[in-house]
Amino acid sequence: MHIEGYIALFWDSLKRYYINPYCITLSLSELRHSASLANKVFIQRDYSEGTTCKFQTKFPSELESRIERTLFEDTVKTLNNYYAEAEKIGGQSYLEGCLACATAYLIFLCMETRYEKVLKKIAKYIQEQNEKIYAPRGLLITDPIERGMRVIEISIYEDRGSSGSSSGSSSVSGSTAR
Repeated sequence: MHIEGYIALFWDSLKRYYINPYCITLSLSELRHSASLANKVFIQRDYSEGTTCKFQTKFPSELESRIERTLFEDTVKTLNNYYAEAEKIGGQSYLEGCLACATAYLIFLCMETRYEKVLKKIAKYIQEQNEKIYAPRGLLITDPIERGMRVIEISIYEDRGSSGSSSGSSSVSGSTAR
């Protein structure tokens, strides 16, 4: 098999783990179909401690009437802790690196890395938060991996029956690091 074949296999495995359009449950899809998108809020990355994957915990004003500040902050802090766990370098990371070099990275066709396992935990956590906390309030968090790990996107939905003057607008929470 040529390198293109291995790349195709690797890409298919990535899509299977991270780009699965059917992982959203029925209640979340009902939210998308029964309500109209009114606004989007973007929680920016926090680069105050370097380039580690960490998001700002500043509460966006657009969410004040939708969710309690503590629930939002707990969600972002938990995500930040998961990303810190994923980026932690330890013995397992070194072993994975050595195995990757020894097998010309073919080991990853049949083995998940620790980082991939944590990303799956994050996706599951976001799905649970959407189901239990955010969807009942007309909100939906998008996994940061779908936005290149640059922002946490929170979509704000309104019932189709109610009139929303802010339809189609978007706002940005926090400052953009340049």
